[in-house]
Amino acid sequence: MRKMYATCCVAILFAALSCQEQEEAKNEVSPKIVEQLNAAGFDTSEGLSKLSDGTYLVEGDIKLTEAQISKLDGAVNLSPGADEEHYRTTNLVTSTPRTIYVYLDAGFGTYMRNSFNTALSRYNALGLTLNFQSTTNASAADIQILSFYENSNTLGFSAGFPTGGDPASPIQLNTYYYNNTSQRADAATVIAHEIGHAIGFRHTDYMRRRYSCGSGGTEGTAGVGAVYIPGTPTGPSANSWMLACSNGTDRPFTSADQTALTTVY
Repeated sequence: MRKMYATCCVAILFAALSCQEQEEAKNEVSPKIVEQLNAAGFDTSEGLSKLSDGTYLVEGDIKLTEAQISKLDGAVNLSPGADEEHYRTTNLVTSTPRTIYVYLDAGFGTYMRNSFNTALSRYNALGLTLNFQSTTNASAADIQILSFYENSNTLGFSAGFPTGGDPASPIQLNTYYYNNTSQRADAATVIAHEIGHAIGFRHTDYMRRRYSCGSGGTEGTAGVGAVYIPGTPTGPSANSWMLACSNGTDRPFTSADQTALTTVY
């Protein structure tokens, strides 16, 4: 009986290890994907992972499908000395002025709904050519903000940058962090940050992620360019809403952020 029990345990252990190996293989990033991202200007040593749904998380909060990666343009040359200025992509929202309808997942509680309204009001207070309006109709929304739950370091991510003149959608926020119980101070900032990507803004410190993340180098041109926005700082831009990593605090638009937004839109 003991021998049979031991044999069963070995078989179960082998099966468990086999499943783990299969799962790791499924989530392994192929050399082809790495090559395509490198060709587009990404430094894939920083923040590249394959998610369980088969998509790829790049720069820590940009979610791309394999099809999107295959369509990335070649790398764009950068001016030497670029550091923490404000940058936009070559892809922007067009047909302005226009109203951008934004949907927030009904599963989010009151705190996140208030944070969502705060994020939209910060954009609208600047009198941009983009006006952000909340909608309860998910199918009619230009940007959907959806929820997912994952015990990880990922706060949220966007579907990339504008395509065809329209903002990227959806944005996804991790309810492991963003819920009525935690009431994180950076909720409105993270929502505004992901909307920033959706309308074409790069991380303020994309050339030196360690500025806000504590470690990491350049994110590269990402196949969508990194166009310097005139009038923004040529040195470190502290507390920008588009810094790569959150420090857990609220970051309303700084004067440099406002310049970046009003210059582009």
